[in-house]
Amino acid sequence: MEIKKANIGFIAGFMEGFSDEGIKKFHEYRKTLKEWSGKLNFNLIDYREVIKDLSGAIKAREQIKKDGIDFLLIFHPAYINGTFIYEIMKPVENVGLWAIEETRKSGPMPLASFVNMEQNAGIAKHNFKGTKKKVKWFYGDTGSRYFKPRFEITVRALNAACSLKGSRIAQIGKLADGHINHMVNPREIYKNLGVDVIRDYEIEDVIKMAESVKDGEIEKYLNKFMSRCKLDRIGKEKIIFSVKLFYVIKNLCKENHYNAVAFSCFPKLGEIKDMLGCVVNSLLNSYGIPAGCEADVLGTISMLALNYLTGKEVALMDLPVFDPEDNTLLLWHCGSAPIEMAKNDCITCQRHYWSETDDSITLGPIEDIEFRESDITVFRICSESESYYYFTGKINDTEKDSFKGSRGWVGDIKLFMEPAGTMDLANTLLVNGLPHHFPMVMENIGKYLEEFAYWMGIRKVKRVDYQDFLYSE
Repeated sequence: MEIKKANIGFIAGFMEGFSDEGIKKFHEYRKTLKEWSGKLNFNLIDYREVIKDLSGAIKAREQIKKDGIDFLLIFHPAYINGTFIYEIMKPVENVGLWAIEETRKSGPMPLASFVNMEQNAGIAKHNFKGTKKKVKWFYGDTGSRYFKPRFEITVRALNAACSLKGSRIAQIGKLADGHINHMVNPREIYKNLGVDVIRDYEIEDVIKMAESVKDGEIEKYLNKFMSRCKLDRIGKEKIIFSVKLFYVIKNLCKENHYNAVAFSCFPKLGEIKDMLGCVVNSLLNSYGIPAGCEADVLGTISMLALNYLTGKEVALMDLPVFDPEDNTLLLWHCGSAPIEMAKNDCITCQRHYWSETDDSITLGPIEDIEFRESDITVFRICSESESYYYFTGKINDTEKDSFKGSRGWVGDIKLFMEPAGTMDLANTLLVNGLPHHFPMVMENIGKYLEEFAYWMGIRKVKRVDYQDFLYSE
C-alpha cells in the first residue's frame, strides 16, 4: 500500500532589534529537515526567505496556498510580528510552532522565542473563529526531546491522515445478514474522513469474473499460499477458487484505484458456491490491500488507517471472551487473518467450525491460525465516522483454550494508553454501543493514533469503567 508523503512547509519570521543568532539556527535546521525528509518520508517545502514585513508575509501566504501545504512548521528564531503570523497561517489547517532556548540566561532577552510562540498559539486559537487551526508546539534543538520524537510522531500521523483522505473503499456485496449495526452513510464518511465508499460490484459479479480466470494466471499465488498451508477436510478446489477471487479483486483494486475492500463473504458466497471469503481476505491483507469481513465498511476503513500508520498486515477480529481472572481477552474471527500473523510458518485450511457438530456442512475454507507473540493495537472508527477508540496489549503464547479460526489471547490491556481491566473494556464497548468488529495490527501505535485522530478531527469514545450499577455523568 502506497503511503502519501505529507507536504510540510518550513518558514520563519523575524523582528529587527532581536539577536540574529536564531536566524543562523534557522538555516542550520533547514539542512537537517531536508535530510530527515528522506528518512521520515515527507516532502519538505523550504521557504528560505525570512518574513520581516507585511509584504513578505502576504507573498508567503499566497505561495503557501499554491503549494498545498499539509502542515506549516513556523520557526521562531526570535520575536515575530503577530500580524505576519496571522497572514501565513491563513491558507493552512495544521500548524506547528517551534521555539528555541534563549542564548543567554540574564541581561536583555535576546530572542523572546518562547514568548512569541505563546502569542502565536493564541493567534491560531483565537483569531480564526469558526475555523480554528490545529496546532502542535515544539521546543529546542532538532535533537531535543521536545522536538525530534514529537516531530517523528507528527510526520507519521500526518502521512496516514493525508493517505486516508482521498482513499476509495470498495464495498463488494451487501452487509452480512443481521449486521445492521454496521450500517453507514457514505456521505457522512466522505464529509468526516474524505473517504469515498464505492458500491460498483456485487458478489455475483466477482464470482463470474473468477470463473473465467485460467489456472495458469493464479499459479504463482496458489503455489505460494499452498507452500504454507495444509488442508483438513476441505478440497483444494475451494482453495483454488478462493485464490481466483483474490486475483479478480486485486485486479479490480488496481483498475479502479480502490485502497481497501469491504467484502461480503456471507451469506451469498456460501449460497452460490458453498464457500466463505476467509482465504480471499487473508490473501488481500497479505498483499497490502486491507480487506474487511462481512462488508463492514467502517471496520475496513479502520484497517486501512492501521495499514497507513504501520505499513503492516491487518485483520478484522471479533472479541468473544473476556477473562477477568487473569485480565486477558480473546481476539478471534472465523479465519481470515493473514499468514504473516501466524505463530508458525504454516496454517491449516478447513471447513467452517459449524462442521464440527454437523459433518454434512462443507462450507469453507477458513484459516486456523494461532497468532505469534506480539504487541497489538485494536482501533475502530465509529459513530458514522465521527469518533474512535483503541486499545493496546500483548498477544501471549499461552496454553489457554481457544476457538478454531484466527485467534490469540491478549494481556497487558490498555485503553487509551491507561491500564484497563477486561470488564472495564467490555463495559466501555457495551455502554457506548460500539460495533462488534475489531480491526487489529501487530504493533503498539497508541501515540500515533492519538495524533492521527487529532489531525483527522475525530473524537474519543468515552471510557466507562465497570460497576455493578449504571451511573450518569
